[in-house]
Parts: sequence; structure tokens; C-alpha cells
Amino acid sequence: MSVGTTRLNGNAGATMDITAFLAGDLAEARVPAIVNPFAWSYGTGANAVNVVYADSITLTDGSNTTLDLYASGALLDVFGRALTMEAIKFLYIKNTSTDSGLLIGGNASFDLLIFAATSDIVYIPTGGAFLWACPSAAGIVTSTNKNLYLEDDASGAAGNKVIQVIAMGLD
Repeated sequence: MSVGTTRLNGNAGATMDITAFLAGDLAEARVPAIVNPFAWSYGTGANAVNVVYADSITLTDGSNTTLDLYASGALLDVFGRALTMEAIKFLYIKNTSTDSGLLIGGNASFDLLIFAATSDIVYIPTGGAFLWACPSAAGIVTSTNKNLYLEDDASGAAGNKVIQVIAMGLD
């Protein structure tokens, strides 16, 4: 007998609520800049996902790793089940290193199609983050282009660097 329902709800993505002010002669001018995150639910339609991967990856100075989001046999979803992500809809990567940059993509072989070409690289500076979202019903298929390549740029001191990765999509 099952208890409860399989579900997911919440918001993920960029949230901005910023007001810019400009001094003036008689009054200051102010302009808001507001961006709301995507609302996600459980399922297979638009703004819906049914598999979530979240982990902290450790890289040593100058090392790299490839995460096979489709069916690595080693990666687990947030419930500890074997990860099989057939389409990706959301990706968040945080470089928590205080002294090394992080390169994502550019492995030239089976990289996720969130990049225009397999040689494309995104650089995340120390303490920086990368966010990508595709709220469409289909997402981006990962059956062939399934790899998330992460590489420490070797600019920091020797030692471990922790990278936080959250990916959501369809199984």
C-alpha cells in the first residue's frame, strides 16, 4: 500500500527584485527590475519534471569529471534511485571554490545540447553560478548528448573544490 502521492512543487530559477535609484534635482527616480523564477510541478508537461538530481561533486585542482545524466549507472536521483534523465529542463551549477574557476562543457563528445557546439565552454568564476532552464514540455533530449563535463581551471591552490549540481528533467 502506498502512502501519499508522488509530487513536486516549488520555484527554481533566477529571482530578482531590485530597485535602481538615480539622484535628481527635485526628486530621485527609481525603477524596479523584477524577474520571477519558473514554477515547477511534477509531471511531463510544460513547467513539469519527474526526476531530480542534486549532488556535490568534488574536484581536485586541475581535474575534471563527466556526469552522464542519461544512464550512468552510478548517479542517483534525490531519492537514491538510479538516475535516468531522458530530457533535461533545468540545470544549476555553483562553484563554491574560493580560488579556482570552473569550466563546464567543451568536452567535444556527447555534451548536453544546452551548448550550441560541443566545443563551447562556460566559465564560472570562484563563488559564481550558472543557471539554465527550458520549461517546454519536451525539454532537451539527453539520450545521445547526455554528458555534463566539469573541469577545474587549475588556477587555485591544490586541494579539493566542491561543485554543487542540480538537474531536473524527464525520465
